[in-house]
Amino acid sequence: MSAGTSQAAQAITIRKYFHRLVQPGLSKHAQLRQSVIQAVEDGELMPDEKLPPERELGVLLGISLGTTQKALSGLATDGYVIRKQGIGTFIGQPKSSIQKSWHYRFTELETGRHLPVYAHLLDRSTVATFTYADQLGPDPQGYIRIDRSISVDDRFRCHSELYLPASRFQPLLSLPREQLENVNLKEILEAECGYPTTEAKGGARLVQLDGRIARSMQVEKGSWALRIDILAKTLEQPISYQKMFVPPADCNLDMDFIGPR
Repeated sequence: MSAGTSQAAQAITIRKYFHRLVQPGLSKHAQLRQSVIQAVEDGELMPDEKLPPERELGVLLGISLGTTQKALSGLATDGYVIRKQGIGTFIGQPKSSIQKSWHYRFTELETGRHLPVYAHLLDRSTVATFTYADQLGPDPQGYIRIDRSISVDDRFRCHSELYLPASRFQPLLSLPREQLENVNLKEILEAECGYPTTEAKGGARLVQLDGRIARSMQVEKGSWALRIDILAKTLEQPISYQKMFVPPADCNLDMDFIGPR
């Protein structure tokens, strides 16, 4: 099968799923994302298959180039496609969801099922201090900061900003990036640093998002979101402070911060 014939076949497959997933209130870019995801999970789009050019795909589906690019960008973040500059877009390997997610446990209202959660590492660094450093106590080495984008069933994105005392969690800075992708960080803190989470308390308030966090969540700057601040401890010793941002969504958030055991 020639490359052109192959791309035409992928286009027909995506169009089939795209029209099947028409739902009231579902944006076109979300519709395209779900179409590719469902086709991959059904085995109708296979790893390394090349997709049609963005503009051609948009014309085929009757959507704008910007909408097509937004959908493919999100799919690339979650590993469903690989975008190669100057070459094209290819089907990638789907990522595994976080197992036993603690803080990001969302329940579908209609079915009661827990939605799969995917975490992408945006950045990790060391900072001298941060606004709520007194919650963790002073540390001469500063604090490790880990930023992650959290995709919930590919329906919407949350954002996580986690701080830890640098003197106790240095191993996190040298771990390969892939070890921090799609994992429950609480398990990493215990396995790599010897600090199990035994207690977690939080408070919530509505905030308007700054540009950085809005980009991570793929929403407009100034959008409203629920900010949940969570202090985690090991046997009453503070070990992490997390700022968790959640957009409006048509599902429930389980507020048991300790999570499944």
